[in-house]
Amino acid sequence: MIKNFIIAAAFVATSASAETTVVNTGSDSGGFNAVMSMVAEQIGTNVVQAGNPVIAASYFDNGDVVTMWSTEWPADDSLPKPAIDGDTIVALQTYETILCSREYTSLSSMSGETVKIATWGESPAVNKFLDELGADNQVTFEVVPYEGSGGTTRGYLGGDADTIFTIQTRQSKVEADGTCFAFSADGGLDFAFVDMILAVNASDDTVTELRNAVTELAATEAWQTSFEGTVTYVVDDSNKEAIVAKTNAAILLNTN
Repeated sequence: MIKNFIIAAAFVATSASAETTVVNTGSDSGGFNAVMSMVAEQIGTNVVQAGNPVIAASYFDNGDVVTMWSTEWPADDSLPKPAIDGDTIVALQTYETILCSREYTSLSSMSGETVKIATWGESPAVNKFLDELGADNQVTFEVVPYEGSGGTTRGYLGGDADTIFTIQTRQSKVEADGTCFAFSADGGLDFAFVDMILAVNASDDTVTELRNAVTELAATEAWQTSFEGTVTYVVDDSNKEAIVAKTNAAILLNTN
């Protein structure tokens, strides 16, 4: 179980961190760019706007690279495959998920039932997760599809379904009419939306400096405001194994 905390650490920019290449794999206006821009500013360098993982990979051989990498990409054989493990993951940026219902109070109480569940409509990973969760608990989930967590919440509160699978930031609204009883944050659900801040061909010193930089950033108001609803897990010796497991679970769900 990953504890929801970020260890405080002092960070002082050094020549190693300033020479790190910060590569944005996303658009120049998206969430990946926002993360990479803040990391680059923290370590005293600039962002290389690659725009996609293929172009980003052209910088990898030079070493000491930090980038943002989706857990959807390892399943795509056409994309580069940097090492993803406890030595290369700097941090995870995660939307944790919840399972809630106005009719049921636990997964075991659903056993043997067909349960209408409000959730994302066009997400193979979500559908795969619910199929596996249902099989493990003798439940047949019948998806009532929505676009986005906002629509999912409105549909649930409107009575289109008695059960909902959504992100944890919706918990207070959902519990206006129901109970949340399973959470990815404590390991009760093996699904969260996970993106990685990843070091590629980087020295141990660079990885350490990057982890310290993200630790400091994640404690700032600017980071928390920009990425409201996410949890940032920075790798350290105490949580490395759990973070790798969380990453691998997300990758597996995105693999057909």
